[in-house]
Amino acid sequence: MLRPYASFQAATCFMTQTFSSSQVVCRPARADDHADITEFCKGIWEGGDYVPEVWPDWFKDPHGILVSAEYEGRVIGCGKLSLLDEGQWWLEGLRVDPQHQGLKVGSKVHNYLTSWWLKQGDGALRLMTENPVVEHLCEKTGYVKVQTLRGYKASPIAEPTGNFSPVTDLREAVAFTRQSESLQLTDGYLDFGWRIGQSNEHVFEGFANPKADFFHTFYWWQDKQGLFSAWEDEENDQGKLTLGVLACALNDMPAMLMDIRRFAAHKKFDKVFLLAFLDPQIIEKLEQAGFSTNWENYLRVFEKKQASRTLAPRAHLPRAQVPGSAGVGNPTYEDKP
Repeated sequence: MLRPYASFQAATCFMTQTFSSSQVVCRPARADDHADITEFCKGIWEGGDYVPEVWPDWFKDPHGILVSAEYEGRVIGCGKLSLLDEGQWWLEGLRVDPQHQGLKVGSKVHNYLTSWWLKQGDGALRLMTENPVVEHLCEKTGYVKVQTLRGYKASPIAEPTGNFSPVTDLREAVAFTRQSESLQLTDGYLDFGWRIGQSNEHVFEGFANPKADFFHTFYWWQDKQGLFSAWEDEENDQGKLTLGVLACALNDMPAMLMDIRRFAAHKKFDKVFLLAFLDPQIIEKLEQAGFSTNWENYLRVFEKKQASRTLAPRAHLPRAQVPGSAGVGNPTYEDKP
């Protein structure tokens, strides 16, 4: 995935360039880094880290950059910068070997990726974390906190509903979403599968692609009075309907969410889940519809912007691949039992 950017040479992470074994060196990833990353990720999230599984796909991604941090001949950290859409970049998969804490590896990888984006990217670079260390690092490097989120869930309701119809015109869906009162409360941000971005037709098309790992199906509610997207997930052998786009008038939100709970029962799901933007008005409507949270922590989205500029043309833009956050060994952001 790094061949288009081969001119960005490996360098000691914002220190004097050297390849001494006593220095932490950040560089574009190599195929043989996977073994070291797989090994040290066994000590993260009790061996349940997703990064080793998705790393080969990240390595083949022709957009953005995948970075490894090397120390004394071994890879002890990594991070991924992904292009979601023109002018929308996402920093994810920041990991540090638990046996090498104290070397500021996470800071060095973060700084390397940010510097790369300032030279090669455009628009907005975002990340999501619950880690206070990463939050402080973002503030030091010019990122601004733009959103706070928390996981909410509800059980399905075994009652009939016929208020939904599939979206057939994504342009119409995008236009409706952008004008919706609910989206105005989030300043235009949406959750497209553990990646927060701004809506446009191309983004909707990408996530409506059946080949996307977070394949969204878009539905109208009540003769186009509302719209939502969702994808199928599984947790602890239970089916989970996860919501993405949620667009409607604020006063309609409880009724639409209640109908979504009925829709989930009809589709044989065991629960409904969404990452909720913590606007007081949105949370009030969620609770009115029977949604609740047992999360102790919060996810915070940070953003850094730069002026748009003409970049080299890209043959195509990537689809969503995996959930991503910038926490260094944070707990997974799954719905907690």
